[in-house]
Amino acid sequence: MSIESFYQLSMCAVDPDELRLDPDSFERRLRDWLPRVVSIDDFAGWYSDQRGRPPRCPVRATGMLLLQTRYGWPDKEVVRRARRDLGVRYALRLDGNMKPPGVSTLRRVRRKLRERKGDDFLHRRVLALARELGLIPDVGLQAQDSTNTDCRGAVIDTFNLIATGIGQVLRTVARALGCAAESLAKDWGLTRYLSRSIKGQVRLDWTQEDERNALLTQEIRDADRLVDLVASLDVKLPPTVDEALALLRLVARQDVEECGDGTYKIARGTAKGRIISISDPEARHGRKSSSKVINGFKTHVQGTIESQFVTGILITDAATHDASPSPELVEQSAGVGLKPGEVVADAAYGTGANIRACAERDVKVLTKQGKSSHKNCFTKREFVVDLEGMTVTCPGGHTTTEHKMVTDPEGIVEQVPQFTFPKETCGQCPLAQQCNSDTKRGRRRRVRLSAYEAEFQATKTFNQSSRAPEVLRSRSAVERLISHLVRMGMRHARFFGMHLVQYQAYLTAAAYNLQRIFTLTKWSPA
Repeated sequence: MSIESFYQLSMCAVDPDELRLDPDSFERRLRDWLPRVVSIDDFAGWYSDQRGRPPRCPVRATGMLLLQTRYGWPDKEVVRRARRDLGVRYALRLDGNMKPPGVSTLRRVRRKLRERKGDDFLHRRVLALARELGLIPDVGLQAQDSTNTDCRGAVIDTFNLIATGIGQVLRTVARALGCAAESLAKDWGLTRYLSRSIKGQVRLDWTQEDERNALLTQEIRDADRLVDLVASLDVKLPPTVDEALALLRLVARQDVEECGDGTYKIARGTAKGRIISISDPEARHGRKSSSKVINGFKTHVQGTIESQFVTGILITDAATHDASPSPELVEQSAGVGLKPGEVVADAAYGTGANIRACAERDVKVLTKQGKSSHKNCFTKREFVVDLEGMTVTCPGGHTTTEHKMVTDPEGIVEQVPQFTFPKETCGQCPLAQQCNSDTKRGRRRRVRLSAYEAEFQATKTFNQSSRAPEVLRSRSAVERLISHLVRMGMRHARFFGMHLVQYQAYLTAAAYNLQRIFTLTKWSPA
């Protein structure tokens, strides 16, 4: 096709072959498949014919939501492309001079979809379509993993956290009183807290600890004074003021410790559940590995291995352990008729609590045994534990039945069994110097079981089976799934607040799964 003929294409006669759209491209296939995902009946009762302008088609707006998620476009960009991009107009069936939904309509449809259909509406619909087409035959064994999603809010240091918290309270109270925040801050002597950074409003030598502590102390005292000033107001304030005050109280004390003279300094270490952003207070510090710190949220994913569909996706704060949401992912997949019988994951998912919680949902968790933190000694892993016969056999071949109940250090149950080997046996054993520090000193070896011992022994048995290597290798399939979601924008939150990031996750999974349908049915009609 020549350049001249391309620019002469009519909006009402777009040929996907002339545009050279790939057979499985999102724009080419969405045109025919969108009516199978949603229909005009899904939006019955949304609009009235009695007054106002005629509404834009909500089905097209839904298609625009899928397009913008697939390619990571902001609202204004997807509207702009729907007006000018021939491929997008083809996908949305915008012929001739038809106008697409505008930005406000797009946002209104998104809000109504969430309110009336639920955050996971499109995710469920796309998976139902894939099931109907028989594209997900491999439901039995699925994989789980997680990745980081950076929060949209600004992650700031302690000095700016407290200052920004004070500024937010001032602005919230001013709105409630119907006055300017600058005027209120001036009356209360807190003007500097309305600036973008408190560090730009003060002059001090940041290398001097006493000067840093003086600023920190003044901020905390100003925060306490502001709480008292708001409490003294003789007016009824909205709940948003209480929320801003509660957040200020948290950030003003979470990172500090009081000195003997009544001043404050930055505390050592990081407080558990530390708030890292005023604009996104649900975001947290976390770790994906020992060397990788993340700020914001974690995206937990469950998916099929061969067919490569996302069957469950969940957002938590970054401090949440990888295994904690595992049962909820199982329940998500069960809710769309895709519940697995087994789940394969990395060693982080092999906690006793997770294995038991999934087993209560009739799902077996298959993981590699985690590495022991003890070196140069035999860990419980090297001992053979027989829970039915209540015996423990050591690597040297000696078996003991002697045990007593001791306090469970994990606090899961009241007591757990602790086995003890005879002192004479340990003293004469040729492996005594390798066993542990007690046997090296001529003492008895003790082996304390866990409240989750049955789960750990099942994992050990699986790892010793001939099936284990192949199953554990298949876990890498979920990493490919996650890489696709990251390319569609799940590395960065588009919204403030965990509930909206969860909606983003559902929408991203829906766009990915729909693209997967297009790929698997490349040469099939809709």
